[in-house]
Amino acid sequence: MVRGVHKKIIEVADTQNEFFERAILIVKEGFRDEDPEQLRRKAGDYVSQMGNVALAKQKKTHFFWNLGKVLAGAAIGILLVIAAVFWI
Repeated sequence: MVRGVHKKIIEVADTQNEFFERAILIVKEGFRDEDPEQLRRKAGDYVSQMGNVALAKQKKTHFFWNLGKVLAGAAIGILLVIAAVFWI
């Protein structure tokens, strides 16, 4: 099967990501006649944005995990204080 005969492909060699060496993007049909330099710039912006989104998700997950630990510790502390008040 022949694929990509009429496709315009942009390869981003510097992904600025520790896990991925390259990214291959296929340009949408309506934008294939755009300026090649502008397409390269947009591709670089898109790939770098993808890394930022992944990092933001990771930070958000860590934030909620740490918040859960703090709230659990506070709940245990409150239960201990209530138990001490009723035992005295």
